[in-house]
Amino acid sequence: MKTGLRALTFTAFLLISISTISYSQCEVSNIVVQNIRPVSQTGSSCTVKFDVSFDIQNNNGNKYIFFHAWLQQDYPNYFHCVNGQTTLPGAIQAPTASDLGNEFLNVGINNNVDPPTIITTYPPDPSVPLNTVETITRIEHTDGSATFVLTGITTTVPVPCGTPVVIIADLWSSQSAHAQVAHCVSCGHAYSSGFLSYAGLANCSTKMFNVTVTNHTATDVTADYTVHADVNGDGVYTPSIDTTIYGPATFSISAGPGTTTTLSGPIPTANAGQDLFLVSTITSGTANGAAHVTLIPSTVCGALPVDFASFRATRVNSNSVSLRWQTASESNNTGFAIYRAEGSDWIYVTFVPTLAMGGNSSSLLTYTYTDLNNYKGISQYRIKQVDIDGKAKYSDIRVVRGEASDKILVYPNPTMDGRVTIVFEDKDGLRDLSLTDNSGRTVRQWNGISGNSMQIDNLQPGMYTIRIIMRETGLQKVEKIVVVRK
Repeated sequence: MKTGLRALTFTAFLLISISTISYSQCEVSNIVVQNIRPVSQTGSSCTVKFDVSFDIQNNNGNKYIFFHAWLQQDYPNYFHCVNGQTTLPGAIQAPTASDLGNEFLNVGINNNVDPPTIITTYPPDPSVPLNTVETITRIEHTDGSATFVLTGITTTVPVPCGTPVVIIADLWSSQSAHAQVAHCVSCGHAYSSGFLSYAGLANCSTKMFNVTVTNHTATDVTADYTVHADVNGDGVYTPSIDTTIYGPATFSISAGPGTTTTLSGPIPTANAGQDLFLVSTITSGTANGAAHVTLIPSTVCGALPVDFASFRATRVNSNSVSLRWQTASESNNTGFAIYRAEGSDWIYVTFVPTLAMGGNSSSLLTYTYTDLNNYKGISQYRIKQVDIDGKAKYSDIRVVRGEASDKILVYPNPTMDGRVTIVFEDKDGLRDLSLTDNSGRTVRQWNGISGNSMQIDNLQPGMYTIRIIMRETGLQKVEKIVVVRK
């Protein structure tokens, strides 16, 4: 077995695991877990939605496909797994509830029908609950393999949202009529993350990408990384589709929460204007092998296919946010992908098809979408418009607060025009602010700022630190600002 990138954390990060198993009846590769977004939380658990894709041989040996996941301390190792493979001989009896133990995720696919469907009852043991999945797609290839894409998988993890965790996952398939026997097994995959975060931009004009990596640990971190173009513009990293444009390369970042380093590189002309994915794998410390996929949005190249007339995001209640946008004109438009950020990483929410006939309109068109969002902090929204040729543009960013937020938001970050907006944690109280450059020199100061937001203009390219002090309490908060050259 060949095992590569492995990572999973139940925060709003894009993550990936790539591995390959090979048996006479099956081959599984390019397992990708990404677009993880919290839905709700309690003091001891976190309910999330996420997407999964993988490649597998499209034959009778894979009539049914299942995967399960546990916290590391609960993993039962039913398949007696060593280096990703079972050591049990021959066909293996499918695991039942008593075998699975304290698993928190069970997903089943009926691949014996066209199109494939999500199973609602676990055939080996109906007492095992199966998780819900919003959509499933199977893309068949000429080499006999198929790519499966599952979106909107919902599960509840027995840890608070944002907690770095270690997860163990098993995947198996069956060729038996009622999935009573496991014929193909890929098991014991360990996933961990939550050590680094990434924010960046792909510049269409200069054909360069710039990404700031932030360390959230007290140890030095080294990592390998590659950069890939989102060729089909779907916002989902698919290794077999999205072209590698840079790397492999390495980076290192010094110990200490908030320590940063910058990655940059060229973008081929053929991929200018396409969003990018930065795929990194930590190669040191306790997170060795943990990987992360970051979407790097691109600036717009050439004429814009859609003229946004307005875009609003409004919190309806503690559980939902209403999005409404209008277009004055559309040209060759396929629709709009909605993205949400509850931190530095943007996650894909859904796709809304165009209302324009044939993708073209010169009339005012109105779109609405209600997002299930009970996040108590600050949420950001933006809309990615995609035209028929795969080119795209982003709307302006809109900010929505939760019920109680103690976080400060700086956006856009990085910024290309030297302008950022700062959203404070609440509306009451006076603040004093100071802005320093990368050498520690104070370049701006503000005193007695009230309200919940302010804007900073005319920043030169570079990295800055904004320090915010509440006058009443003396509490200080620090945020980084990155200004990249147009």
